[in-house]
Amino acid sequence: MTVSLPTPLPSKIKKGVRNRRAWLEMLSFGVAGIFLAKNTSLKVVGQTVKKVATSEKSVQLHIYIEVKPGKGPMLEELYQSAYVPAVQIQDGFLWSRLLRHYNSTRLYEIDISFKAEKQRAAWAQSKEHQNAWPKIEAVGEKITWHGLDVLA
Repeated sequence: MTVSLPTPLPSKIKKGVRNRRAWLEMLSFGVAGIFLAKNTSLKVVGQTVKKVATSEKSVQLHIYIEVKPGKGPMLEELYQSAYVPAVQIQDGFLWSRLLRHYNSTRLYEIDISFKAEKQRAAWAQSKEHQNAWPKIEAVGEKITWHGLDVLA
């Protein structure tokens, strides 16, 4: 009976195995990252923004606010402390964001998205909206809005 002992792997094969292992580790991290990106919410400046598939139909309201002089920081604080907590608990709510024009300290935009117009309208009539919105209005000098249907 002949017993053959394992022979050491040639150095090129050892290097290939190490490279393969490193490649597989990187691939597994990449796959995990893709999975997490598709199945989690994003955290943006202290607020949770729920991700929406581009093919999901929804409605958006874009609210344009020109704040009173010096009231920009107050609007930013009210958005985080009053508006977001009130809107995010509403049925059909998808996401909201606060934008400021990059060349201005007075021009802001609040965008909100709901699954359907009926749900957005219910938000506008809710007690949470009746409590939060006057606070936003108080710092605004001029407020306009546009409602939009997301088609694709």
